Amino acid sequence: MLYTLRVEQFSIETVPNTPPGVRILRLSGPFTLTCIWEFQSKVRAGAEHTTIVDLTEVPYMDSAALGSVMGLHVSCQRLQRKYGLVGVGQRMLTLFEVSGVKGLLVTFPTLDEALGALSN
Repeated sequence: MLYTLRVEQFSIETVPNTPPGVRILRLSGPFTLTCIWEFQSKVRAGAEHTTIVDLTEVPYMDSAALGSVMGLHVSCQRLQRKYGLVGVGQRMLTLFEVSGVKGLLVTFPTLDEALGALSN
């Protein structure tokens, strides 16, 4: 019997044509330890006041990726910037609950809601 292993690739895209001062990072694929350096580099490279991370196409994240998202949270608090996570699936919500950070992270159901709340 032959088995085929499907390996999903992780990618980060900076969405063009966003409102002034807003950066949207669209992630896709599994967000795991092997991807956190790329994520941290992209997050640190931006000078915008608001960063929105679109997780709609992320099927799951591991604890290392959650740690890098918490790093974004802490950095934004320290620099008095805004951030939001959108498209958080049930699997990630469970991770947020189990790890005790659900109440700390800024989440929105949709990109439009995040833009409306954070662009002001």
